[in-house]
Amino acid sequence: MEACFNPEIRREVRLTDKTYLVNDRYYLIDFSAWDEQLRDWLAEKTDLELQPEHLAVIDFLRESYCQNKRHPVIRTVTSDLARRYATEKGTVKYFHTLFPGGIHQAYLLAGLPMQDSCC
Repeated sequence: MEACFNPEIRREVRLTDKTYLVNDRYYLIDFSAWDEQLRDWLAEKTDLELQPEHLAVIDFLRESYCQNKRHPVIRTVTSDLARRYATEKGTVKYFHTLFPGGIHQAYLLAGLPMQDSCC
């Protein structure tokens, strides 16, 4: 069976004066290399106009990943949205209005590594 992506393929993305190493789906290879410049470029590449709620999710994902060394599940993310903003914003449906590409789009923008099951 053929892999859905080739983990050996890596590319360089050069923005201003910094180069980022990403895989063939633009997931960052080195979590610590992430910055707002890359986040904004990836948002533009995925046709997403970042608003404060997007930034809150991205910050939460990065903090959670740093603390737990694993990708937070969508339920944890939506609970944080409800706590920060309002109960009606703490739903999976609302999350998908923020990130139409789902949790993996949010992981991408947050600079989290690609999950093994992410095909």
